[in-house]
Amino acid sequence: MDFNELVEKATDVKNKAISKLSYKPDNSKFFNNIIGALDSHDMEILIVRGKSCKLLYVNERAEARLDGEALSVASCRKVFGKQFSGLCELCPCAGPPKVADGIPFELTDADGNSYSVKRNIISWTDSKPATIFTFHDITKDKDVGEKLYSLAYIDQLTGVPNRQKLKEDFAAIAERIANNELSGIVALFDLDHFKEINDSYGHSTGDVVLRRLIEHLLENSNFRGTLYRLGGDEFIIFMAGEASRFPSFAELQSYYNDVLSSALRAYTLPNIEVKCTLSIGVAYFPKHGTALSDLLSKADIALYQAKAAGRDQLLSFEDRYQKAKKFKDIFIDIQPILLGNGKTFAYELLDRGQGDDEDDGTVALSEFNHTLDALGLNDIENNLHYFITYTKQLLNPAVIRNLPREKFIVQMSLPANGSKTSIRNDIKLYNELREKGYKLALIGVNSVSPVLELLAIADYCKFSAADKNIVRQKLLIAKNQRVRFIATNVNTIQDYQTAKDAGFHLFQGFYFNSPTSGRKTKEISPLKVNYFRLLQLSSTDDYMDFREICKVISSDVALSYMLLRILNSAAVGLRHVSSMSAAVAYMGEQSLKKWIAVLALRGIAEDKPLEIIRMSLIRARFGELLAPCFRSRRNSQHVFMVGMLSLLHIAMDMSREELLSDIPVSNEIRSSLLTNVGPHSDLLSFFEHYEYANWEAVSQFVELHQLDSTMVSDSYISSVKWYNDLVKA
Repeated sequence: MDFNELVEKATDVKNKAISKLSYKPDNSKFFNNIIGALDSHDMEILIVRGKSCKLLYVNERAEARLDGEALSVASCRKVFGKQFSGLCELCPCAGPPKVADGIPFELTDADGNSYSVKRNIISWTDSKPATIFTFHDITKDKDVGEKLYSLAYIDQLTGVPNRQKLKEDFAAIAERIANNELSGIVALFDLDHFKEINDSYGHSTGDVVLRRLIEHLLENSNFRGTLYRLGGDEFIIFMAGEASRFPSFAELQSYYNDVLSSALRAYTLPNIEVKCTLSIGVAYFPKHGTALSDLLSKADIALYQAKAAGRDQLLSFEDRYQKAKKFKDIFIDIQPILLGNGKTFAYELLDRGQGDDEDDGTVALSEFNHTLDALGLNDIENNLHYFITYTKQLLNPAVIRNLPREKFIVQMSLPANGSKTSIRNDIKLYNELREKGYKLALIGVNSVSPVLELLAIADYCKFSAADKNIVRQKLLIAKNQRVRFIATNVNTIQDYQTAKDAGFHLFQGFYFNSPTSGRKTKEISPLKVNYFRLLQLSSTDDYMDFREICKVISSDVALSYMLLRILNSAAVGLRHVSSMSAAVAYMGEQSLKKWIAVLALRGIAEDKPLEIIRMSLIRARFGELLAPCFRSRRNSQHVFMVGMLSLLHIAMDMSREELLSDIPVSNEIRSSLLTNVGPHSDLLSFFEHYEYANWEAVSQFVELHQLDSTMVSDSYISSVKWYNDLVKA
C-alpha cells in the first residue's frame, strides 16, 4: 500500500470516528498521531490550502524547514516554495495542475539534494479540499544510480559512452530508421600507428593519446554526444537526423563527409616522434541497412579498405568491398616468381591478405599445415622458395619446429611513417627473423627515397606498385648488387623486357600467358610430334582408337615409360599397372583419355616455362572438382580439357584458332576456348581472376553459381596438391 492509499484510508477512518463524536478533534494532533508513524519512511509531509498557501500540517521531518517559525504564521510559499524551486508552479492553488495527482516529479532543494515529490488532493477534517505533498530524499539513490550508469554505459578512460550505450541509443530510434524517417551514419575509426606508440612509449602514454584525442574531438560541436568507444583505439561516431533534410543520398554523403573530414588530422604528444592519423570507415542508414550489427560490419569493411588504401582517410562502404574482403580472407592464391630464363624460382603465397596489422597472435596451425601440405613441403625435393607475408605466428615455437624456414622468404612492408623509432623496431624484428633462419624481402620500396638502413639487411626487394621511375630504379639496383630485385606485375612480354633492361633479377607475373606475338606457325617440332598425335587421339568425344594410341606409345620408349609412371603415381591412385590393357581394365576409356592428354601436355610444353604446365593442369583439375557443384552440373571431362588446353597455344607458339584446327575437340570445348559465350568460357575468366587474386570478380562468380566458398578454396588447394603428386611421377 503506497502513501496516498494510506492517507485515504486514514482519512476515511478519521471521518467515521469524528461522526460519532460530539466535538471536533485538534486536526494537528490527529494527523500527528495518524501520519507521524510515516516518519520512519524518510519522508517530509505537508498539507496546504488556498491561495494564501496556509500550512495545515507538517510532520516532524518537514517541520525542521520552518526554522522555529510558528506553523500558524508560516506559509508554504514563504518556506517550502523558497526551499524547492518550481514547487509553487505544481501546486493546484496556482492554477490548473501541470502534473496529475500521484505522479512523482523531481525537485532539488536549496542545499542541492534531490527529492521525489508527489502531490494529492484530499478532503480535510472540515470536509474542504486541501493539498498534501510528500517529499522523499533520493540523493543517495541518485548518486548510486549515476555511478552504476557510469560503470554500465561510460568508458572510464575517455569519458564517452561505450558499446552498450550505443546499442541502446540506436534501439531507441531503430523503428524510425526502419521506417525511413531518419537517416545518418555509423562511422568506425581508429588511430593509424597507435601500436607503435604503445610499443615504443608504453600503454600509459597510449592512454594519454586517446584521452587527448577525444578531448580535441569534443571541442567540435558535431562530435558532442555522438562519440562512443568500442575498445582499444576503435571509436564509433553515430549521427542521425530527419531523412527529409537530405533530398538525395549524394547530399547526405557530402554533408557527413565534410563533418568527418574535420577529424582527419595528425595527432601526437610533445616529445613523441610517432604521429597518429585517423582511418574512418562509414556506413549510411538506411541505404546500407537498418540494423546496428549490419551497419557496424559494413563500417568495419570500409575501415579495412581505408587502411589498405594508405590510411589517413575516410571511405564509405560499397557492396563490392564486402565481397572482396570476404573472398580475400578465404582463398589462397599461389603466384609464380620466375628467373630470367623462364624457370620458376619461387611462389608467393597470397594467403588471406593478412599483414602485421591484422595479426591477432592466433596460430591457426590446421590451416597453416593444410597450405604446407598442398605445396608438398612435407617432402621437399625441389629448389623452390616461398614468399610469405610476415605474421607473428612465424616466430611461434610450434611453427618454427615444423616449417622449413630456409625455403621461406618473409615479406616486410616499410614503416608507414618512416620514423627512426619504427626503423629501429623493424631492424630488431629483421634480425630476429634472420636468427630463426628466414630470408627477408623488403616490399613497397620507393626508389626516390629508399630506407637504406633496411635495404642493407634485406635479401630481396620489391618496389612500390606506385613507383614507375625506371631510371631511379635502375640506379638503385646497380648500387645494391647484393640484393635481388623483383619486378612485379610482369604480365606481358613487353613488361618482362622493360624490367630485364632495368636490371631486375626476378619477375613476378604471368607474362608467358600473354598473347603470342610474331609469326604464327603450324610446324611442330619432331620431338613433339608423338605427344601432339596423342593429344589428337585423346581429345575426341568419339571412340578412342586404342590400337593407334598403343602404336604411338610403343614407338617411343620414353613416352611409354612416362605414361606408366603417371598411371602409377599418387595423383592417379593406381599401383603396379604395367600395360595399356591393364590400364583400360582398371580405369576405363574416359579416365584413361584424361591421363593420356596430361602426358601429351607435359611432352609438348617440356621446353617451355614450367608454369605453363602447372597452370594448365591446376586449371584442369580445379574445374573438374568444381563441375559437379554447379546448379546445372557441368561435364567434368569437358571442363578438364578446357582448363588443360587453355594455355597450350602458348607452348605451341600458335593462336588458339590454329591449335584447335588440328585437335578434334567437341564443339562445347571449342566454343568455350574460342568465344566468350561457350558453356565454360566463364570458367576460363574465373581461372584468370583467381590466378591474379581478383577476389571481387571471383566472389561474383561464386555467388552467381551459388558455390560454397570453402569448397572452392579446398578444391584449389586439392588441385595444387594433385599437381605436386603428378610432378613426382
